[in-house]
Amino acid sequence: MKLLNDNKGYITGILIMVMIIPIMFLLITIIEQENHYINKTVENIQDNKLTIVTNDFQREIPLLTRKSMNNLTLSVIINRKPLVNATEELITDINYKLKEKEVFYEKNMGCIISCNVTDIKTSKTNPFQLEVSYKIDSKFREDSNISQGKKIYVELVDDEYPVYDPFAILKADTTLSNDIVYYNQITQLENSGVYDNAISGCVIKPCPYTNYEEHGNNNTTILNCINNHYYHESHDGLCIFCRLENKTSCLDYGIETFVIPTGIVEKAPVSIDHVLLNDTEGQYMGQVHILDNNTILYLDNGHKNKYGL
Repeated sequence: MKLLNDNKGYITGILIMVMIIPIMFLLITIIEQENHYINKTVENIQDNKLTIVTNDFQREIPLLTRKSMNNLTLSVIINRKPLVNATEELITDINYKLKEKEVFYEKNMGCIISCNVTDIKTSKTNPFQLEVSYKIDSKFREDSNISQGKKIYVELVDDEYPVYDPFAILKADTTLSNDIVYYNQITQLENSGVYDNAISGCVIKPCPYTNYEEHGNNNTTILNCINNHYYHESHDGLCIFCRLENKTSCLDYGIETFVIPTGIVEKAPVSIDHVLLNDTEGQYMGQVHILDNNTILYLDNGHKNKYGL
């Protein structure tokens, strides 16, 4: 104790300082770790929020695509004028709708989003689907951001926003009544008069009998298909974009539907839309196939086999 007193407390002070310095370093470390944890937590919350908002925005794209397809196909039917480039017009319309959504998300959620559809084509395996490619960038006013390119598949079929088939309207002398197209003098082949006042649908609906040979199992199946104007996958048929452009041939996987004639003869032009309405020497004859007293078809051997008839 004397030693401590003789040095006027210097040694005690030094000992205290030696003890305090590690404690201070420990406190500084703890505070830095806590700040890092808080900052990381805030960053994670911000990133999670951005991910949620971005995903919500992307869920808008299929609906906007169906709305645009509905508008585009209906306008072609009403105006009876084919499109020059259906794909580009569809992309332009969707991107216009996306810009409106971008404004809404920034105003209401504080999220700055830039989204553009870059390409649209029909699916290689399902002509009732569209393959939509797009790029999206999103961020809040802080540092977090998301940037990615994606490809999604959008069903053409939507009860609220149906996709209309303008093919018959553009190819033939027709009138539209509800969902039925009435044909008059659509071909110059022999016995083409059996298609005066013929009917088919103008809303694209895929046939539920996906094993097409089932159509021949009984008349109920084929008649249900005909009465509902269902469409079927076809390697020779036209995709929706070729239909909008009033083309006769198509390189993509397409669709076809029955056109129901009104007269009975032994043979007449085949009752498949892309055959009957082909205006570049693609029409050919088929044999009569009587389904009941009111319904007949004219089919070649290829289509008979396809539908089990």
